[in-house]
Amino acid sequence: MEQPSKTVYLMRGLPACGKSHRAKQLAGNDGLVFETDEYFYSQVGDNPSRYDYSDDLLPEAREWNLARFREAVTADVSRIVVDRGNGLNPETREYATFAVEHGYTVELAEPDSPWWQELKVLLKYRHYMKDELLDAWSRKLADATRDDHRVPASTIRRWMPHWKHDLTVDDILNSD
Repeated sequence: MEQPSKTVYLMRGLPACGKSHRAKQLAGNDGLVFETDEYFYSQVGDNPSRYDYSDDLLPEAREWNLARFREAVTADVSRIVVDRGNGLNPETREYATFAVEHGYTVELAEPDSPWWQELKVLLKYRHYMKDELLDAWSRKLADATRDDHRVPASTIRRWMPHWKHDLTVDDILNSD
């Protein structure tokens, strides 16, 4: 019987656009999903159903997630999904490089929600958009996160200009 191919999916997208839902679909029954935000449920506080976020703990949370990811890669888990923003940054490069060095195929994946499909087109052509439209979207996404991750509209809006619609895995692997 043929061994399943080893794939790491790097989820991309803004908060509340359906990354976690799509990540679970991609992982299926046999894969694993690694999300930095899980740290604030499972490693902070005493109630695993409560999101106990702290800016001060974010570096520790990122290291915790990366360590778990490395363990799964080393164990040859066939499908791994990294559920974070995964843009062009050193952290994403670290995930991608480690996966490639261990014989994994790395693919970028995005939510498949209708609102993400609409928003990513707006982000692609953001230079032609009125700021008010993207401001409204950032408020809508922030409202959708208020029961769990509580990402402020100002933070989402700050991320929007940095969205790279044509990002590739090679871009990530070859970034400085």
